[in-house]
Amino acid sequence: MRLLILGGTKYLGRHLAEHALQARHDVTLFNRGRTGTELFPGVPHLIGDRTADGDPGGLTALGSGTWDTVFDFSGFHPRQVAATAGLLAPRIGQYVFMSSIAVYPHSAEAGRTEDAHLLPPESGDGEYGNLKVACEQVAEAAMPGRATSVRAGLISGPGDPFGAFTSWAIAMAGAGVVPCAARASQPVQVTDVRDLAAFLLRIGPGPFNVMPPPMTFAEMLEACRRAGGGTATVKWTQDENVDGLGGFIVQPRDGSEDGVFQLSGERARRAGYRPRPFAETARDTIEWALRTKATFTNPH
Repeated sequence: MRLLILGGTKYLGRHLAEHALQARHDVTLFNRGRTGTELFPGVPHLIGDRTADGDPGGLTALGSGTWDTVFDFSGFHPRQVAATAGLLAPRIGQYVFMSSIAVYPHSAEAGRTEDAHLLPPESGDGEYGNLKVACEQVAEAAMPGRATSVRAGLISGPGDPFGAFTSWAIAMAGAGVVPCAARASQPVQVTDVRDLAAFLLRIGPGPFNVMPPPMTFAEMLEACRRAGGGTATVKWTQDENVDGLGGFIVQPRDGSEDGVFQLSGERARRAGYRPRPFAETARDTIEWALRTKATFTNPH
């Protein structure tokens, strides 16, 4: 297949490009040319800048060419997505938009499917989840029946630049006491970036919650300790988490938002998503982070 990846040299896009090239797909990358410029020699690199207000001037490089599937990993504002999808619609088969589980209201309800109520869309400088809802809608409007929204949350694995999961994993692979303000029973779901990339190459009409079965926070930390061969112990505390990375996935202690990480991924699994054992994700992420001395940026 002929694939166009909007963003493809950092994290999920990089994994997808690697999977696609290994499967002998024809890959084209479009990005600002600022990250990973040395990656994927021989692959066409189109340079442009998708502005938040949808200025078409930065999309000149996309003015020609045809593709079977476009993967949009760099769309965060609806006017941005509308401009890109509208330009490409006559020349592509499918538009796969990387959305987020942030489109769902925070809730204690477990097992919500893709048909659950979404946040109201916002077209300006709104909250992240509201903007993602609007992005989903404009992509569908640009190519009805040919736009697929992919909703994932905590994506981790080798190359994770954010650290919301990996900072916990590294701590548990070490020694000493690890303070944790989460409840031991708080649910959490961790999507392996490699499993997500593999699923994207076979994805059909959506939307999809690409989410593995939930586990408890205690189970996650213990699996990381075992995977990393650590001797760390957890100190469950009610103090606020001061770690701006690892604390990102700690939910309110009253359980009012536990449903955030108890979403149903059944539709994606029926469509071919195959989450690997979490122990493998933990092991490979820890090994990568320690080997590369990884540093992290705040999750968006």
